[in-house]
Amino acid sequence: MKDSINPQDILKIFEKHGYITHYFANISDANSYFESAIRNKSVGAGGSVTIAQMGLLEILSKTNKIYSHGYSKDPSDIAKAATADVYLTSANAISATGEIVNIDGRGNRISATLNGPSEIYFICGTNKIEPDLPQALWRAKNIAAPKNAQRLRKKTPCAAKADKCYNCSSPDRICRATCIYTHPLTSAPAHIVLIDEPLGY
Repeated sequence: MKDSINPQDILKIFEKHGYITHYFANISDANSYFESAIRNKSVGAGGSVTIAQMGLLEILSKTNKIYSHGYSKDPSDIAKAATADVYLTSANAISATGEIVNIDGRGNRISATLNGPSEIYFICGTNKIEPDLPQALWRAKNIAAPKNAQRLRKKTPCAAKADKCYNCSSPDRICRATCIYTHPLTSAPAHIVLIDEPLGY
């Protein structure tokens, strides 16, 4: 069923929920859009494999001030990112029924998308799409989180093989808060960007 899901049909559902939507066939087209749309602003971002694979922060740094602990290695950028003009993030999963799922260990990504920035972008490859919310939650816990734990070299059962969630009680556990977005919050315009390539975890 997943292979038959049309990304542009999904975006119509997100539009009905109140999101501003964008579809791009590839990374190059998406980066061209962002380079034109975001200029002379402060841009915040969390640790996103999707955004790193795109090279997006490097592109935007030419005309914007970037606040991201993953980009500059400055821990203080976590707080600055949360109040930037624009906040960029991905999602652990999105559903064909119009929900976004993110799991966080520190809380910086989730909190920044709930309140603070003036504009928010959720940037996702089509590999993040699941048919419904239960399967999106499953993906976030059993695919995205273990791979992120392994990438971050956490000492958790899931990081060993990056195979599934063990619902551990490890001090290194990164699954500490799960946010389900059903509609954009009223605090800032929110964009959904779908790129028709596999990106991130």
